[in-house]
Amino acid sequence: MAKRHIPVKPTPKQQALRDLDEARAQLGVHIHLASEEWNPRLLLRQSMQKHLWAWAAAAGVGGLLLWRVIMPPRSGKIDRDISGGSDTKKGFMALLTLPLLGMARQAAMKYGTQFLQSYLTNKFSQHAAPNGNVTADHSDHV
Repeated sequence: MAKRHIPVKPTPKQQALRDLDEARAQLGVHIHLASEEWNPRLLLRQSMQKHLWAWAAAAGVGGLLLWRVIMPPRSGKIDRDISGGSDTKKGFMALLTLPLLGMARQAAMKYGTQFLQSYLTNKFSQHAAPNGNVTADHSDHV
C-alpha cells in the first residue's frame, strides 16, 4: 500500500514567520526602488533641467553675495576735507549700525535654517509615511 502524503497545516507562529519573511523581501525591493528614485544626484539633475533659469539666477545672486563678502567695497570717494566732520559722523553711525547688522544677520540665518529644516522635514515625512495605517500590534500573527 502506498502512503499518502497529507499536507501539514502550518501553525500560526510559522505562518507569521513566513509572512514576515515575505514582507521583508518586499520591503527590500521597495527600499531599492526608493533609493534609486530619491538619489540626490538624480534629483539635482532633474531640478536643474526643469528650472534652469532659476538655478542660473540663484548662482548669479550667490556669486555676487560671495564676491561682496570676500571683497568689501572700496571707498569710491577720496575725502580731502580737512574739517573731519563727516568722518566722525560716519564713524559714529558705523559704531551704531554694525552691531545691529550683525544681530540682524544672525537672526536671519537662524530663521532661515529653522524654516528650511521644517520645510524639508515636512517634505520627507510626506514621502516616508505610507498611505495605509501601520500599527505596532503584531498579536494577530503570533
